[in-house]
Amino acid sequence: MSSGSTKIINDVLWEIVLKLIIFDFDGTLVDSRALILESHRIVFAEFQLPAPSPADSLALVGKSLDVILTELAGPTAPILEMVRAYDLLLPQLRADPAFTEQPFDGVGDLLHELSSTSDTVLGMATGHRSDTVAPALDALRWNGFFRTIQAADTAPSKPHPGMLLQALAATGTTPENAVFIGDTTFDMEMAQAARLRSIGVSWGYHQADRLVAAGAHRVATAVDELGSCIRSVMSE
Repeated sequence: MSSGSTKIINDVLWEIVLKLIIFDFDGTLVDSRALILESHRIVFAEFQLPAPSPADSLALVGKSLDVILTELAGPTAPILEMVRAYDLLLPQLRADPAFTEQPFDGVGDLLHELSSTSDTVLGMATGHRSDTVAPALDALRWNGFFRTIQAADTAPSKPHPGMLLQALAATGTTPENAVFIGDTTFDMEMAQAARLRSIGVSWGYHQADRLVAAGAHRVATAVDELGSCIRSVMSE
């Protein structure tokens, strides 16, 4: 094969991986309300701290756990010890069907469809650490969908753009060929900081009007609509 032919093939392969679709996890792909609220209830009781209200707990979903705990329990709380308590508790709660993360209807099919598209790769940017999101992806059998997973132990907490910038670098894509999908204002602000287009989903933890105010280009109200939004944004 001539060097010219090799260059053409390499250029084509490069084009195939240029479109990157990055998803948040909690509130976007899975419903984790029961898990979050029960883990807060147990850990705050263990440390003899007043439990935060459900509204306060869910409003902070998406940030890294240490940041969430500092906001909920205060800077003088034993944050590192509380994080360790969450680490021990999480596998126990996930083993109970009443508390494990539940995928939103249609999400698994959407991920399968998108990951099977020849010019598209998927990524994830989550407030979980790598070692806490991995078991959830194993249980859901979603590991094969994501080319890159950026987590709280690899980048600063949302809305810092680090997770998205690292996802771009890991896949060799550029901001204009990528989109981020999330359910909170932290997600939309992170996308703006990384100069990515963003799509909000209305079934998560922050309301649609807040997502728009935070920079969402579109807000999907159903998983079927999300697929259409992604295809439309990526074709612009």
